Amino acid sequence: MNSNHIDLAFQWLKKADNDIVTAKQTLLLDGGPTDTVCFHAQQAVEKAMKALLTFNEISFPRIHDLLRLLELALQFLPELEKMRTELAEISNYAVEIRYPDDWFEPSRDDALQALEIAKKIVKSVKQKIQNN
Repeated sequence: MNSNHIDLAFQWLKKADNDIVTAKQTLLLDGGPTDTVCFHAQQAVEKAMKALLTFNEISFPRIHDLLRLLELALQFLPELEKMRTELAEISNYAVEIRYPDDWFEPSRDDALQALEIAKKIVKSVKQKIQNN
């Protein structure tokens, strides 16, 4: 395996961790913006899946669609299939939530759920990569 791919995969994971930290810290703010939490949760999942693909030397398109990334990642982490519904729910947080014309403020429960999904997937990807 090319060591550049391994290094890049760990860089993707570091970025995913940073998104988790940002989401957690934003939730600690009194009246913290839940759209920001949801965006960073989605980003953490996206970057974790891209880490998994990079680690396995699989090219992927420059997309934010978690379900398309899931299709590529399932061969390496089949247990992600059970998260398909949750991934579909948070996939929209990549783009739609960022712009004022499509803006909506998710509930705090939505933000908490998105963060839990992200933490679970990032953890699974890290374990898979570290065990290889």
